Amino acid sequence: MTHPKNALNAYCQKLGLKKPRYDTKGTGDEKEPLYISDVVIGDEVVATGQGSSRREAERVAAELALEALKARFGEPEARAKKRGGGNRRARNGGGEERPPLLPELLVESLRVAHERVPQGLKGAEAAEQVVRLAGEIYRGLIEEAGLVG
Repeated sequence: MTHPKNALNAYCQKLGLKKPRYDTKGTGDEKEPLYISDVVIGDEVVATGQGSSRREAERVAAELALEALKARFGEPEARAKKRGGGNRRARNGGGEERPPLLPELLVESLRVAHERVPQGLKGAEAAEQVVRLAGEIYRGLIEEAGLVG
């Protein structure tokens, strides 16, 4: 299985995005260290991860960033096959209306979701929870704004 940082680098390269960089800071004490890592692409913080080591925090941040970017841009192969695609209110395969993509709102939804996931949750399980919760937050805000039915 590809390491999340490598997968994120490859994804960004396929889309022609700048290479991700990691802004990682350590907090806490020696007995219970906590590292927080932001994935930054260009000038935008795409995701934030945390862990008990720098490596874990960056891995979690890369997983979350990859999920956020895939939600925003889709799979590179699928993008290449699309034609015309200016419709921001596209429908998924089941006919359900997809919300418009508002990057700043998506990033903020991911940040809030990350803060709400229990700190004891780690790794893929934490990433899945953050992505699920961020989707719910994002969808709710879009619906409140009347941008999707």
